[in-house]
Amino acid sequence: MAFVRQIVLTLIALLLAGVVWLHLSEVPGRYLLSDAVDLPAPVSGWVSALSPADDAPKVGATPQGERRLGAIPLVVTDPAIPAVTRDQLRAIGTAEAIRTVAVRPDASGIIREIGFRSGDEVEAGATLATLQNDAERVAVERARITLAAGEDQLRRYQSLSASSSITSVQVDEVRRARDAAALDLQAAEIALDKRNITAPISGRVGILDLDVGALIDGTTLIATVDDRSKLKIVFNVPEAFTSELQLGQSVSAQPTTRSGEAYEGQISALDSRLDQASRTLRAEAVIDNEADLLRPGMSFGIEIGFGGSSFLSVDPLAIQWERAGPFVWVAQNDISRKAPISIIERNVDRVLVASQTLRENDAVITEGVQQLREGAPVRVQQPVTAPPAPATPDAGAPSASGEPTPLRRADAAGATRAPGAPATGSAP
Repeated sequence: MAFVRQIVLTLIALLLAGVVWLHLSEVPGRYLLSDAVDLPAPVSGWVSALSPADDAPKVGATPQGERRLGAIPLVVTDPAIPAVTRDQLRAIGTAEAIRTVAVRPDASGIIREIGFRSGDEVEAGATLATLQNDAERVAVERARITLAAGEDQLRRYQSLSASSSITSVQVDEVRRARDAAALDLQAAEIALDKRNITAPISGRVGILDLDVGALIDGTTLIATVDDRSKLKIVFNVPEAFTSELQLGQSVSAQPTTRSGEAYEGQISALDSRLDQASRTLRAEAVIDNEADLLRPGMSFGIEIGFGGSSFLSVDPLAIQWERAGPFVWVAQNDISRKAPISIIERNVDRVLVASQTLRENDAVITEGVQQLREGAPVRVQQPVTAPPAPATPDAGAPSASGEPTPLRRADAAGATRAPGAPATGSAP
């Protein structure tokens, strides 16, 4: 008997706790009076009386199973509108000269003469510097004398060979000696020519860091020649845009230090593979610089237009999550429906999604999603539009009869009335 008494007391305590919870919180009242639970009419009446929610359904003389309007959740919707993404690429690039050559000597020696100044524009083949070349000039003269002697000896041997005084073998030996002397002269001229350091391309040189008398070798930088009639802008393209890039595609380049000035160009080169660390593709675009206003090393903002991809966009507040993934609630004919989605892109105020069930202009529920269930009825809150204010003459302005218009006062409801007239809703 004690065990049964303890069970009865426990059930009574649980019942009292449920009544207290029902009286203090509106959540159980909404749930018990919804369509998901079919309570008898007397029980529904007790639950409705105990529930503190203002919008909870009040069951009175209505038939069993009928719910008042307050039991249906009130929601706010926002339409799913189409949006385009990946229609424009923005990247930061660095400018390089269309051609750049670092000039270094092909021989060691002491600088005897420098043929340019810092920032000069030079033509291809112009002498930039001359090294001391006394020994090389002497070697050239000696090789020329040796070649002249070899040619004279070859002519004498050819005359003797015509008279059968010597053999043809001797003539061939002299001819080979003459040919060797010619090669020695050519080698001496090449060594002498290396003492003159020339510009390989036309362009503009940088700052001169050498002086006459300096000892240089093959590692010394004489000058850097930049052909900046055009600039090559190097930038990285995200992986999502790589399939849409093409050689010759138009780009717009804007210097970051000169807002408002844009230069049109074309894509001139694309790398053969993506960088595995950054998942980007290296690309190059060429722009004209005939006015010579731009410099290599400047940073540019690159913009490239694409056709883009079209998706639906929803309010970020509408995104809900479950074990299967993200979804949104849609109000269709005042019935809540669940629409699974895939998130494509998040912007500042919208989220682009892909879905097989969500359609354009569907009423996506953004507020009130906590009380929704699949197939349950909902009430969509209509936007409140303020009625236009009536045109009233200015206070104290004369009326058509010439008398001044009496001042109007506003009652608590916001309506205007003349002095002495009763307020709206008041007793006469």
